[in-house]
Amino acid sequence: MKYQIVYAHDKENPTLVHRYFRSEEVAMRNAGFCTGLKPDVKAESLILRTTTIVEAGKYPSDNRYLDSYEVYRSYLEMHRYYPYIEGITIGTFFSDILDESVVDGIRRRGWKKAFIKGDNSALEHIQEGLSVWPDHSFDEMMSYYSHFHVSKFCIREYYEQERFEEDHRYWVINGKIYRNNNVIPDVVKEAAKRLSALGGKYFTIDATPEFVIEVNPGESSDRHGENPAELFASWFKDAFGI
Repeated sequence: MKYQIVYAHDKENPTLVHRYFRSEEVAMRNAGFCTGLKPDVKAESLILRTTTIVEAGKYPSDNRYLDSYEVYRSYLEMHRYYPYIEGITIGTFFSDILDESVVDGIRRRGWKKAFIKGDNSALEHIQEGLSVWPDHSFDEMMSYYSHFHVSKFCIREYYEQERFEEDHRYWVINGKIYRNNNVIPDVVKEAAKRLSALGGKYFTIDATPEFVIEVNPGESSDRHGENPAELFASWFKDAFGI
């Protein structure tokens, strides 16, 4: 077989596909893909679907996977991919720590507020607005971030929520861009072209028609509720010629 999609197993029952991917796995099988929890020796290439991996040692080492860990993390960690989309995304600078130098950087850029996130996660899942400075202090943020082993902070210009109303997820799979209504803004096309230089075979771009919000590796990106599993599977089938 040319391709096999390898899924993360469920935490409670390792004989089952992870609950996040169960309907997707069925749709992929129905679309003609071989799927499984472990690589098949007959597969020429492996497509990984998993939850977020932040440690190199936990990423599968089989060289048949389409993307290596280095490629994967290039789409996961903002400081790695930001230079490729600078100018078409939210203004951002980076710091190893949250201190007065960050405040100086924010003020020097003329920003009244900043959205502070780790390289691959923010605090919005804990409390809405918790990542916004000066509404919340660095000390308060660090009381949470210290548990996540954050080594790089992304300091982003704060945008009001109204600017995100047309936020959508676009999938770039084997060089082709997909969205459920097939409307692809120019900014997404430009971002996909630039980000292809990082070598990923499948990744996601979250964007409005005006700017890119963030990027994520396809291995651990959510297909989003607006994309039925069957439609999602059809994109992979088209992109990889199954």
